[in-house]
Amino acid sequence: MTRGPDVPSRGLALLGIVVLAVNLRPAITAVGPVLPLLGDELRLSAFELGLLGALPVAVFALASSIVGHLVRRLGVERTAVLALGVLALASVLRSWPGPEANLWVGTVLIGAAVAVGNVTVPVIVKRDFPTATPLVTGIYVAVLGIFAGLAAAVAVPLAAASPLSWRLSLGGWAVLTLLALAVWVPRTRSVPEAAAGTTHSAPGVTGAGGLWRNRDAWLLSCYMGVQSGAFYLSLTWLPTVEQELGFSDVASGWHMFVLQILAIGGNLAAPVLMRRRPGVRFTATLPGLFMATGSIGLVLVPGAAVLWMCVIGLGTGLSFVVALTLIAVRAGDLHTAPRLSAMAQSVGY
Repeated sequence: MTRGPDVPSRGLALLGIVVLAVNLRPAITAVGPVLPLLGDELRLSAFELGLLGALPVAVFALASSIVGHLVRRLGVERTAVLALGVLALASVLRSWPGPEANLWVGTVLIGAAVAVGNVTVPVIVKRDFPTATPLVTGIYVAVLGIFAGLAAAVAVPLAAASPLSWRLSLGGWAVLTLLALAVWVPRTRSVPEAAAGTTHSAPGVTGAGGLWRNRDAWLLSCYMGVQSGAFYLSLTWLPTVEQELGFSDVASGWHMFVLQILAIGGNLAAPVLMRRRPGVRFTATLPGLFMATGSIGLVLVPGAAVLWMCVIGLGTGLSFVVALTLIAVRAGDLHTAPRLSAMAQSVGY
């Protein structure tokens, strides 16, 4: 078996994963807070605004299915560069004054670019961090959450501070994407395709017989689907449920902030739990228990809403790290990893 990457190479690989994570959510989460501004300027209907918010997730599902072919054809590094390049161009296009088509084409391209990045990361983690997969995945997901929340938090202040309004809030993130490209483009020349670990094979899901006929591949895909569904349902409906229970919209908003913070805590706790006995299987069951307990508790004892939001947040944070870690760990080799990641995220979304 080929030796793993040396310490400097691991440091650069981790930096690459972190800058990818920084860029894979702001272009999506910054949209919601400025939808009223965007809708007023472009005179979009309520249906069109709803479609604009839902479109990236639909594109995730469609685009994820082809990423495995891209990785095999271009390699991991070039695929990541392609994702970042398209993301930067699409972010600018979506905010560029001109025909309304800019908004819609840019949104579709952003969804496709983010899908490519989502699928690529587990492959990079498996290749460069085979013995630290849960830890690196936890760091990646925590950074995703931090910048997703940051983009949503600053969207309205940025729009208010500039005559460009919502166009700056959405298009300004392209600057960070260009910085990420500065990290990734040199890697296309410095990291050979037969990088350390690419010949490593381990027991798990392989491409033999076809992934779409593999029971374990379907179990992973279903787990990804359940966790992503639970997460998006929580974000969408918990504020409404709380308001029906008598909380103000301000209070429910702060409670969602608490949920997001505890989700980051769950991201960082998952690697610790997965290293301890009984390990991955035990940790994989915890998110469902936490989310069910928190949801039932919120309805039965709404006075303890902050506690229940903490419990639900921990569950959602744990579940995403577990899902991505299982993809990386259970892929039998690096030829299967991009295909398994693509299948799980395509089915899941």
